[in-house]
Amino acid sequence: MNVELQELEENNKVLINQNSDIEDKKPINDNNYLKNTFCKNIKLNIFIIIISLILIILEFFYREPLFNYSLEFEKTWQENSSETAISTFKFFTKIGGEYLMAVPLIIIFLFFTLIKSTIYIQGFLFCLQFHSMMKIWYGSKRPFWENQNLFKGICDGGFGNPSGHSVSTSYLYLALFIYYKETKILKKKFIIQMAILLFCLGWIIVILLSRIILGVHSINQVIYGAAMGIIISLFFFKIFKLQQMPVSYYKKFYRENKYIFIILLLFAVLIAITLMNIFLFNQDFQKDKYNSIIDKLCGENYPEYRRFNFDGLFGSFVVFAMLGMYIGQILFWYLIENKYKFNEVNYMNNIKQIQEMNINDIKFSNDIKNSKNEIINKNKIETDNLSQDSFDDLINHWNTNRIYICDFKNILKLIAVLIICLLPAILFIAIKNDSDIIIIFIFKLGIPMLLVPFLIYSFGFYFLIKISCGPKETLLKRLQEI
Repeated sequence: MNVELQELEENNKVLINQNSDIEDKKPINDNNYLKNTFCKNIKLNIFIIIISLILIILEFFYREPLFNYSLEFEKTWQENSSETAISTFKFFTKIGGEYLMAVPLIIIFLFFTLIKSTIYIQGFLFCLQFHSMMKIWYGSKRPFWENQNLFKGICDGGFGNPSGHSVSTSYLYLALFIYYKETKILKKKFIIQMAILLFCLGWIIVILLSRIILGVHSINQVIYGAAMGIIISLFFFKIFKLQQMPVSYYKKFYRENKYIFIILLLFAVLIAITLMNIFLFNQDFQKDKYNSIIDKLCGENYPEYRRFNFDGLFGSFVVFAMLGMYIGQILFWYLIENKYKFNEVNYMNNIKQIQEMNINDIKFSNDIKNSKNEIINKNKIETDNLSQDSFDDLINHWNTNRIYICDFKNILKLIAVLIICLLPAILFIAIKNDSDIIIIFIFKLGIPMLLVPFLIYSFGFYFLIKISCGPKETLLKRLQEI
């Protein structure tokens, strides 16, 4: 009988794992997490990373030859391409832009756990931040700056190496494939996995090719960016397997002071480097040479903050979005744990009481759920206190219960909360592009980038969890049901 009661306790802890039809969850022991991060096929992933690193290291040698070759290659392609083909490539290059990249991010947010979606989005922001800093370091021209005949209506005033589309696209879709490959639906279906992989690779290649054909990037810039995106994606999700981090381990970075101090210190260093870049890497000679070309092709009203070094600083400012997300989750875990206070000691005592009961007269059915309800109802045991692990699991899998979220009143509440969270973004719209550059970077970019993610991941996510889980009494009932 004790065996069956122990199974009840285990069922409480893995309730979400059994009910989720999206994710394949194998709980990892918190103490052994770091030992289990390296995957079985480590050699293949290391091989791909080494090849990508070689491409990055050797870029200095093939930069100029490939750039010059790209000028001729792009000219030939454009001369032999119809207007329909050019329009098609414009469509794909817009899909690969930072704004439409939100689509896979939204998919991950809606259908995966809190941990997975957060790490995925933070990884994407890191890609944006890192390649933007590198553009300042390199100060590389774009093909259509050198040959104005290559311009096809895609204005880019920032430096070209590495290609931002290449970095973010390679990261996003490779990571998306890794995520879906681990789901229950696809884990043992090799043919479907390969089909999805080929689709993702094809999608990446088409977007990267569009950047070359339209004269926005050279071949070397696209190769460099793709190699960076692949490295970041494999390190995050195949080498260190951050998406499989246990909730208890993940929470340490938001609830323990020593981890909070270290991470905030790293953010301070990263922000300092971001701000120093604008002074350390002066590319004024490029500005004097190509400003008139950008004025001619993109218009004199093309924003100053989207040109040359300022454009790199603009992209690098997503570090404030990363910081806002992090501080927001610190507040979120504080709020949610104070909303649903659980006493794990009392909970385990209740389980012990059940185990010590004389329940010989109770006939256990095959349905564990009915057995548990019989025990609790007959002996009037109130399991009002739940284990912390069960609670954390439910928070991590907040999106598995769509009954509460899809209620019309709750939808209106969520829309209202989302609007409030997005209010700081009004600054981005309100402040004009011709304002003083300091005003633009502080109020148009910095403050909205910091506050919007902070509000979404603190109060926004708190109300989302509150609505999806329901009141404490409902939450207790849900965790008791199997």
